Parts: sequence; structure tokens; C-alpha cells
Amino acid sequence: MAKKVTINDIAELVGVSKATVSYYLNGNYKKMSLETKEKIQRVIESTGYRPSKIAQSLVTNDTHTIGVVIADITNPFISSVIKGVHDTCKQSGYSVNFANSDNDVVTELDNINRLHQQNISGIILDSVDANNPFIKTLDNQTMVMVDRQAEELTIDTVVSDNKASTERFLQRMRASGYTDFYFVTYPIKNISTRQKRYEGFQAVCGSDPDKLISVLDPKGPDKVLDIIKNNEQKSAFFTMNGPTLLAFMKWLQETNYSYPKDFGLGSYEDLEWMDILNPKVSCIRQDSYQIGCVAAERLIKKLQNQGTQFEPEIIEVVNEIVERESY
Repeated sequence: MAKKVTINDIAELVGVSKATVSYYLNGNYKKMSLETKEKIQRVIESTGYRPSKIAQSLVTNDTHTIGVVIADITNPFISSVIKGVHDTCKQSGYSVNFANSDNDVVTELDNINRLHQQNISGIILDSVDANNPFIKTLDNQTMVMVDRQAEELTIDTVVSDNKASTERFLQRMRASGYTDFYFVTYPIKNISTRQKRYEGFQAVCGSDPDKLISVLDPKGPDKVLDIIKNNEQKSAFFTMNGPTLLAFMKWLQETNYSYPKDFGLGSYEDLEWMDILNPKVSCIRQDSYQIGCVAAERLIKKLQNQGTQFEPEIIEVVNEIVERESY
């Protein structure tokens, strides 16, 4: 087995000090001539030398590691986001350190503090509560949020086009002849994804509070059955996400009602288990993998341009409408 090339070997072959090679590796070229820079580059290329990230971090205080703090690791949406983050970071030479907050804001803050103590380069945050006051204390230059957005934007946030895609979807349902729409959801308050989807519903279907059905309402199942039973119009239900669709389906499993015979049905999210439904449900498919990629790209761009001041932005990833046989 060939001997591993070290920074000392590079310095000896070039004829410079170890410190000069270290300056080169960390992008500090001001202390060397162009000739020395090019010579170091040629020797590194010819020897196949790969610098130690640990050694570099001792000089730059940068571990080339991205921390990812996840609100709930059991959420199926986040697994694809994580893969997008991991793949993008790997391509750019960054490793990834994951932490699960288990839907607890105190744990989330502990995770962020612990990662900072480990000198990670930056953090991608899937926050439990995007409006928690401590979010405003975080540094946008080294942070990106995903999925949920704060009412007062202080951190770059990558989200699906929740409102616009819901509007597009419901407009297609309306064009199919449906006139009486209902939004089935978990509680909406203070959760931006649900709020934005409901805003999209309101833009197309109006703001009648009777059109809003909570899956946590004990009267919810009876209300749905009454709507279907006394259906004088062509009624349709839009479920806020996959778990909401599952809850809605359970309400109807002991009845003789079915879609699209008795009502139209659509959902936000396209989860793997939904493939076994018959008929298959039309839905809004989030590109959660791309959300992870975009978040990592944005963070790495900021980390590699520390001299540039980045103003916080909402970055939307466009969803796909998938039409099947449910309306």
C-alpha cells in the first residue's frame, strides 16, 4: 500500500513552508506569489493529495459540516428533504449532522446550541415553531429554514408553493363540475403550511367557516356524512395532507359512500401508501427532495460568500398536480 501523502510532503516537494501550503489549502493566496500558488496546485494534483478536514477546521474554525435540525423525524415528508440536503452537501464536500427535536421547542433550541458548540459551518432548520421568538436571534448568514415560515421573515426559508398549487388544484376540480367544496384539516393556527393551503382554498372556494372541517372535531365525521347524504350540489373534499386524508378515509370506511360516485376527493401530498387506494386519489405532489437540495444550495452559497450580506428570502419550490380518478 502506498504511503499517504501529507501536508509536509507537499511543502517539501514545492520547497515552501508547511504554513504556506496551509494558506493555499484555505484559500489565502495573499501571502504567496502566483508562481508558488501554481506550483502547489501542480504538486497536489500530481500526488493526489487530499487535505484532512479536521486539520483544516483547526485553521479555519470551519468543519465543513452542515447541521440539520428536524422537527419530527417520523414525518414522511422530511425523509426526502433530508436526502436532498445530504446529496447536495456531499456533492459540495460538506458532511451532514442530523438532530431530531421530537416536536419539542426546548429540544430544538438545545440541538441548535449543541451543533454550534461543535463548530458546524451552518444549519438547516425544520422548525417546530417558526414563530418562536428565538428564531429572530439566529444568523441568516449561516441558517436556512425549510417547510414552515415565520410571520416575520428573518431567515431564508425554502417552502412548497402551498397557496398557489392549492389554487391550481381546486380550479381543476371546479372545472370538472364541482360547486360545493370543503377543506379538511388539522388545526391551522400558527402553522404556515396549513395556513397557506387554506388561503389557496379560500381564494377559489370562499371563506365560509362552515366549509372548514377539523379532523380533531368530534362532530367532524357526522358533518361529512350529512354533507354527502344531503348532497344537493356536486360536493368535493380537499384534505390538507396525507395524514388528514387517512383520517378522512377512516370516517367513511364503515359506510357505503365512495368517491367519485358520491363526492369528489383531492389531497395535498402524494405519499407511497396512497398508491393502494382504489380509485387512486388526485393530489398535489410536493417535490420535497428538491426542497432539501435548494435549502442546501442556498446555505452553501452563503457560507462560501461570507463577505456578502444576504437578505432573508422566501424561496418557493413549485409543486406538481397529479390527476387520477377521484373526481
